[in-house]
Amino acid sequence: MTDGVTSETTDGNTTLASANKPGTPWWRPIVNELDRRVTPPANRLVRANIFADTVAVVTRLEVRWRRRIERQSTWLLHQYNLPAADDARKMTAQVAALEARLRDLTERLEDRRHETPVARSSGQRATVRTRSTGASDRE
Repeated sequence: MTDGVTSETTDGNTTLASANKPGTPWWRPIVNELDRRVTPPANRLVRANIFADTVAVVTRLEVRWRRRIERQSTWLLHQYNLPAADDARKMTAQVAALEARLRDLTERLEDRRHETPVARSSGQRATVRTRSTGASDRE
C-alpha cells in the first residue's frame, strides 16, 4: 500500500482503487499494514522447532501445576468436610449410571407388560423371590 492506493483483482482484471473508498472502514488500512509487517516474522517463529518444544514444555508444566493446585485445594476442602470438584464428578457419574440402570429396568418391565399371556405361561417369566424379614413370621 502506497499513497492510499491498492490494487484489486476482479475476474482477472487489475484495477486501482482508493483505500478510502466508500464502504471501507477507516481502520482497514491500518490492519492491512500491521498484517503485512507482522505475519512473515510470526510465521517464521511458529514454524521453528524451538517454538514447538517450548509450547510442549510449557503445556506439561501447566498440567503439573494445575494437578498440584487441584490436589491441594481438594485436601483443604476435605479438611472442612466440603466436597471438591472431583467429588462432584464422581457423584455425577454415579447418578448417570443409576439413571441408565433405571432406564434399562423400566424398559424390561414395559416389555414384560406387553408380553402375551401364552409367552408368560410357557415359562419365559422369571420368578421373583421375596426375602422374609422375620417380622411376618413372628405375627
